[in-house]
Amino acid sequence: MVLFWGQLAVPALLYVCGEFLHVDMAVLSECSPTVRYVVSTVMILLSLALIPLALRLFKFGRVRRDLAERGAEALGKWGRIRLLMLGDLLLANTVLYYAFAYEPAFGYLAVVTLLTMPFVYPTMNRCLTETEAAGEGADA
Repeated sequence: MVLFWGQLAVPALLYVCGEFLHVDMAVLSECSPTVRYVVSTVMILLSLALIPLALRLFKFGRVRRDLAERGAEALGKWGRIRLLMLGDLLLANTVLYYAFAYEPAFGYLAVVTLLTMPFVYPTMNRCLTETEAAGEGADA
């Protein structure tokens, strides 16, 4: 739970500093268009890969088997991995949005990532559901 809220607090702090306190974080605003294009393309591809991966992580056979075998310990491990995938992506897109002087692509990617965060919110009900689903999937 702390990891989830911490992953949201750091980008929120950057947002407050950039938008309301007018802290100049545009350290990459003078870089070449090629660098901007490459970084933007890499972040788009990372977002397109990591968001669906994080949302479907508990559907993979290896993760299901691990959840069935080790239970709560595995759930904590895979839950942290999922939160870190989305949280780090959100942080990277937020930092790059301000570093490239309000580049819209990074802002949109950060918003899309932020919109996926409620789907991995670590509640006890979700943990029980995913653990039970993993146990049923391992038996089948």
